[in-house]
Amino acid sequence: MKTLVSALILSASFIGAAQAGELDYPPALNSQSTVIRAQVQQELAAARANGELVSGEEGYAATAFARAGDKTRAQVQQELAAARAQGLTESGELAYPPVQG
Repeated sequence: MKTLVSALILSASFIGAAQAGELDYPPALNSQSTVIRAQVQQELAAARANGELVSGEEGYAATAFARAGDKTRAQVQQELAAARAQGLTESGELAYPPVQG
């Protein structure tokens, strides 16, 4: 009986010690900003205008897309047909950039 009680007390003390170490994790970070809201909004607008925003899960570099007036619909359709013929249109998130095959 003494052994059982001793084991329970010892186990309880280890549990308490293990939980006490987790109270300070993660450590507090100093999150003081040196940039004002207007500056952040200006930087965001500039990044959008330059096409520098990355959208996607993998975080690849931003792709420069053609503007609407650069090519005719027929040219875009021709390029799509050529890409399909080369096998460059079948790609998933993990097969970026598109590869032949």
